[in-house]
Amino acid sequence: MAFDLKTNNLTGVAVIDQPGGVLATDANFITLYDYAMQYQPELIPELHYANGKGSITGVLALLAGEKTYASDVVQHMEMNRLHNKLKNVTVVGNVFTSATDHNLRPNMVIKISDGVKEVQAYVESITTSKIFVALNDKAGAYGFAGAVDIVADFANRWDKGSKSFVKGRTWNPKKFENYTQITKERYDVNESDMAHNIWLNTPDGPRWCNTELERTNTLFDNLVELTQFFHERAADASDSAVAGYAQGMNGVIPIVEQFGNISNSYIDSLTALQAIAKRIKLQTDCTEYTFFCDHDQMNYFNAICAGVNAAFLNGATYGSFPNGKEMALALDFVSIFVSGITFHFTAWKLLNDPTLMSGGKFDTTGIAYFGLPMGKQTVQNMEGGTESKPYLSIYNRVKGNVNRKRKATIFGLGGTPQEDDKMTMLLLNESTTQVVGANAFFVGRRGVVYA
Repeated sequence: MAFDLKTNNLTGVAVIDQPGGVLATDANFITLYDYAMQYQPELIPELHYANGKGSITGVLALLAGEKTYASDVVQHMEMNRLHNKLKNVTVVGNVFTSATDHNLRPNMVIKISDGVKEVQAYVESITTSKIFVALNDKAGAYGFAGAVDIVADFANRWDKGSKSFVKGRTWNPKKFENYTQITKERYDVNESDMAHNIWLNTPDGPRWCNTELERTNTLFDNLVELTQFFHERAADASDSAVAGYAQGMNGVIPIVEQFGNISNSYIDSLTALQAIAKRIKLQTDCTEYTFFCDHDQMNYFNAICAGVNAAFLNGATYGSFPNGKEMALALDFVSIFVSGITFHFTAWKLLNDPTLMSGGKFDTTGIAYFGLPMGKQTVQNMEGGTESKPYLSIYNRVKGNVNRKRKATIFGLGGTPQEDDKMTMLLLNESTTQVVGANAFFVGRRGVVYA
C-alpha cells in the first residue's frame, strides 16, 4: 500500500505544530466539542462517548432555542384559556356559588352538568365575584344531584333594541419567570506536569486544546446541562436560602413538574399512550412530540409498537421492520401515530448513566421519560407585544462585551501571570432556561413518586 500521510490525528481534527510566536492563552483555547461545532460538525457524533469521556451534553443544544439576557430574571406572559369553565359549583334554588371567580355578566347563557344531565340557564344577575343568579331555560326546578360544572362562556342573548354589556372583558395573562444561576469549575496543575498541548489549525487562526483540560471542560459542560434540566430553585424559606446562599434557577424538569403533566411508572401500554394523546388535545394544539426515554421506557415503547402487529390469521399489521444490507432485522421503533398525535422516541443516555440518574435508589425515583412538544408558541412579552417563541429556550448572560455563556480564564502558561508554579483555569457559566406552555410538556418517574 502506498504511503499515506494523514492531515489529521485520531481525534479527527487537523493538527499543526505550535505556531511560532503564539502563546496558549484563554483567548485561543478551544474544546474539541466547540471545534467540531464551529469547523467540523460531522465530528460531533464521535465526541459523544457512551462511557469513555462521560459527556452527557448536547440534548439542550439540539432542542432549545438559544438567546441572551441581561437582567437577573427572565420573564414572559402566557394567556390563559379563552373560555371559562367553573367546577364544583354549589346550587341552592337559582343561586350558584363558585369556588373561584366566575367572571360572568348578566344576559350570558351557561351550560350546566351534574354528571347525570345537562341543563341550560340564563344569567339574570351578579351578586358577588363568586355568586350569581341563573334561571332555568326549562320549566321547573333544576333538580341537580350535587355540585355542578359550568361552561361559562357558552352564549348570550338579548331583547331587540337593548343595550350591550355594561362592562367589557379584561384579559389578564399569567406571568412566568425564571432566575439566573452561576455555575463554576476550577482546574489546577503544576506547570511542569502539564500534558502537551494540541494545536489546531482553523480559519480563525491557531487554537489549542489539552487532554487534561478537556476532562475538566467535559465535566463543566455536564454540570451546566444537568443544572439547566434538573436543578430546582431553593425555596424562599429553605435552610439554604435563609442562610443567605444563592437560590438559583428552576431547570426544565422542575418547571414541567410544577405546571405541566406528570405520571408515575412507565408508559407500558397502548391505552396509556392514548391517554397521553387525549391529555395533549385537552392542553394544547400541538400534534407532534418527542419523548426522551431511559432504557426501560424505550423497551416498553418497542413492545407497544410491536404488539399492534397481530400474530394471528388476517390480523392487522400497523408497524414495519425495515431490513438493511448489513442488518438482519431492526426491532427499534422511532415513531408512532396514535389518536391524531405523532410520537417520536429517542434514547437519552443521561437517564441510564449509573453515576447520575440510574442505578440504586434512583431506579425507582428517577426520570423515565421527558416529553417535549415540537414547534413554537405565541406569548406576550413584558412590553405588551406578542412574539413567537420555542417551547424551550436556553438564555445565556450576555450584554455588550460581557459574555458569561462559557467564560474561561487561564492563569499561568501564557495566561495571566501568577506567583505559583502552576497553571489554573477557571470556568464560569451564567444562564437560565425558559419553558413556554409548560402545560404541554410531560415528565414521568419510574416509580410511584407523585402523590
